[in-house]
Amino acid sequence: MNEKRRKNNDKSRPRRLVKANKVAKSPFSCADFLVTSAIDMKKRKIDQLDIIFITADAYIDHPSFGVALLGRYLEHLGYKVGVIAQPDWKSADDFGKLGSPRLFWGITSGAVDSRLNNYSSMGHKRKDDAYSPGGQIGLRPDKPLLAYGQRARQVCKDVPLIIGGLEASLRRMAHYDYIEDKIKRSVLTDSKADLLVHGMGENAIEQIARRLNDGESIETLTDIPGTAFRMIRNKTAPAGAIEIPSLQAQQENPEEFMKAHLLYQDQANPDGKAVIQDQDGESIVILPPAEPLTTEQMDLIYSFKYTRTAHCDYKEKIPALETIGFSITTHRGCFGGCSFCSLYFHQGKHISGRSEQSILDELDRCVAHPDFKGTVSDIGGPSANMYGMECKCEKECKKPSCIFPKVCKQLDEDTAPILHLMAVVQKWKSQQKRKVNIFVASGVRHDLAARCEKYTQALAKDFIGGHLKVAPEHYCKDVLDLMGKPGFNTFEDFENKFNQANAIAGKQQYLVPYFISSHPGSSPEDALRLCLYLLERNWRVRQVQDFTPVPLTLATAMYVSGLDANCNKIYVAKGRREKQLQMAMLKYHQSGSYELIVQYLRENKSVVRKLGINVEKVLASIRRLSDNNS
Repeated sequence: MNEKRRKNNDKSRPRRLVKANKVAKSPFSCADFLVTSAIDMKKRKIDQLDIIFITADAYIDHPSFGVALLGRYLEHLGYKVGVIAQPDWKSADDFGKLGSPRLFWGITSGAVDSRLNNYSSMGHKRKDDAYSPGGQIGLRPDKPLLAYGQRARQVCKDVPLIIGGLEASLRRMAHYDYIEDKIKRSVLTDSKADLLVHGMGENAIEQIARRLNDGESIETLTDIPGTAFRMIRNKTAPAGAIEIPSLQAQQENPEEFMKAHLLYQDQANPDGKAVIQDQDGESIVILPPAEPLTTEQMDLIYSFKYTRTAHCDYKEKIPALETIGFSITTHRGCFGGCSFCSLYFHQGKHISGRSEQSILDELDRCVAHPDFKGTVSDIGGPSANMYGMECKCEKECKKPSCIFPKVCKQLDEDTAPILHLMAVVQKWKSQQKRKVNIFVASGVRHDLAARCEKYTQALAKDFIGGHLKVAPEHYCKDVLDLMGKPGFNTFEDFENKFNQANAIAGKQQYLVPYFISSHPGSSPEDALRLCLYLLERNWRVRQVQDFTPVPLTLATAMYVSGLDANCNKIYVAKGRREKQLQMAMLKYHQSGSYELIVQYLRENKSVVRKLGINVEKVLASIRRLSDNNS
């Protein structure tokens, strides 16, 4: 990192924060990581790298981070791979420190969309960055794909430029930017990249590297699943491509945004068709996603000797690593189809699982790690209890969810694989010479768990450290329908079974419910209904997320268009004041919430009468449960 820039950033941060985040001397050397410097290249006798990844995150050699995972995979295939992490984008100096790659630049914004990473749902600038040393801000630009791409072109304009990762995947087509409050062009168009890799990138990136290595031109790579390209020069759209509403059509009529989303959703599966969209005179073509990885492929990419640490040159801790350093991914994919989630488009709904032996091997590596303190913080996936489940449908299926509004008959919801895995892991624990804790901290789909008491009992007995996170998301049925979530009675059913499981295990453990405020379709009255329920239960919930219109989700299409998936008009909270009100109703116990609720109740007497609210009693309950009285 540029030394002058490091010093300037340090001035804006409290000294005690810097000291608190000092990291102990790394047990690893630079030789244990991918190439990051000219010195590394010299020591390894590398004259030119084949591929150079540029990332807006700090370089963490852990399989939860795309650059590390893809870099190790390409290295396994015989390519020479380098990493430039969080370069100073104000000049091209940092971008040229490894020379120019022989095959391509691979550019990513990192593990999180840069807008979400840099700004809150209300548009406030965040005060820290969990993916930077010491939580420093200012080490990444607002739009890394554009800034990094421009600098990489300066270093060598003739080397192919490939963009990928979560941000590129979410912004593959015309999308809504909640900070600018505009419908924007595809990031592929704005970055002028040669190819965009969407979804999980192993299969696509392997094909790109192999074909470029074999001498093919980047212009001919127009048939790789899981990629998108600009229709320029001699490139043409694949036969049968589906045209979706253009950027201009969506900007002129926001209802076209929903139409475009639904058309693309129908095609966004491995059996779907290519999609074409006009972007201010230039068209982009989005090919169907790559096939999900097989168990053998999953086992391979998680078998590499990741250090599970930040690069040894960092002098401060990376906050994000603290929670996931010793976590284990058992599978990918989710067939839940929640409206506010983009997993359907990024990982797909097919469950790609690892073998039990692969998972046990990774547990062995964790225990042998010099930094391991005895706890595996999470073992699971996007929805932990979907491991081993699969769809039996032999035909193309366009439904985003296999379990909403009801469980599909084609879904094999057999829990035998996850129950067997849990038993195998428990046996492994009993054989260790030291005490090892293994928790499930990733999401548990409570509607599935409620259908299998054996799973809930195994979870409560051996895999919870006192609290389990679940996501009922809301209380009102109409809002839950728009979210693609089951009715609240399903959550209460799971809650009862969870309590029974704890009683059997002889433990006192608690659910930590997650809720979303201001989701499209949720009115202040709906938020008030949830508030009244929370008051009735004496719950002071902490896990509340104000709705953020993330690109490529159905909920964002609702937010922009004001329509549901059936093109019916719905209520959408957009102003900051109303979003603050709905948040206050869910976090009624926090400072400042009381005044907002009082004002709403006074100004909406018809709602008070409709719900039969005793205002004084409600306000007394809020005062009693406020944080000031805890």
